[in-house]
Amino acid sequence: METPVDSTLFPKITNHIAEVINTLRWQERDLDNPEKQVILEPIPIIGTVKLHGTHADILVFANNDIVLQSRNKVNLRSTSDNHGFATAMEKKRATLLRLRDRFVARWKKLHPGEELDTSLPVTIAGEWIGEKIQKGVALMHLSKRLVIISARINGQWVADKEYADIEAPEEGIYNISRGGIYHSILYPEDPQHTIDELEPLAERIAACCPFAETFGAIGDGEGLVWKLVPYISDPQLWFKTKGGKFKSTFAPVPKKLAAGFEEKQEAAAAVARIWCSEQRMEQGWDYLREKGIERSMKGIGVFLKWVQRDILVEERGYIGDNGVDEGMLKAGIIAIAKPWYLARVNKGEK
Repeated sequence: METPVDSTLFPKITNHIAEVINTLRWQERDLDNPEKQVILEPIPIIGTVKLHGTHADILVFANNDIVLQSRNKVNLRSTSDNHGFATAMEKKRATLLRLRDRFVARWKKLHPGEELDTSLPVTIAGEWIGEKIQKGVALMHLSKRLVIISARINGQWVADKEYADIEAPEEGIYNISRGGIYHSILYPEDPQHTIDELEPLAERIAACCPFAETFGAIGDGEGLVWKLVPYISDPQLWFKTKGGKFKSTFAPVPKKLAAGFEEKQEAAAAVARIWCSEQRMEQGWDYLREKGIERSMKGIGVFLKWVQRDILVEERGYIGDNGVDEGMLKAGIIAIAKPWYLARVNKGEK
């Protein structure tokens, strides 16, 4: 399920450039002539390093109340935590309030004359990284720390570059800009051109994480998150490019739409095999941990529903454009995800 518009949870970011382009075309359509073809000029995009940790947000209100949350869970506490994030942040109240004040002061400087709605919190969106959070990346060699990846002020996501120096390194809170700010172009009328330019960069970052390298940790990274410069505040138009072992596997467009029961069943099973990647299964497994759900036979139903939902949301464009039967797709997902989960449980992993 997609994050509701009024939710404080961090938005889901697509892997699909085509989905971003389609959304933009829809937004830019001529309401008086909706059938008119929308031609989009090349658009500058700006990127930051994508970190492989666990998502962590800090919501700071005008009355100095602070709410901590993960990607899937609001109001984290030390008694209901996510890899020790809340426990660490509860000790840094004064620092978090100072960070909020710095973000607000910068916003006011950049938006003179605009009124700040004090009923809305300042959201400091981050990634909680470091030892024992994720495996197989350079970040695992660092002590646990928070990295600010975005901020939402006055109800709008702001341009990362304009707030790139806001951090508190003495308290273990850093800004993602340490890993570099990257610039490129989105070519809406030639998306393959964009892909060809962005993939080599994603591969370089996957081979050596530039953010971890600033702390002397050498090893694998993940990729980048890109935002369209004229539409920074719209997360529907954000997208990510990954490299190395994190590189997404995209289903090929079929030469013709499946017809008949058997063809549709095979088409659904084929994309299920592609989309039920090891990485997605791991994310579903970690979702149970984050939500405090026992990773045993008691959690299998929640796990399967999460995998199905994640695929249906992430791949909705492909599913609709290529006539994939959702019922058959769900069955194909279960056929792969269920034995994966059972094997994990039988290993005794918690």
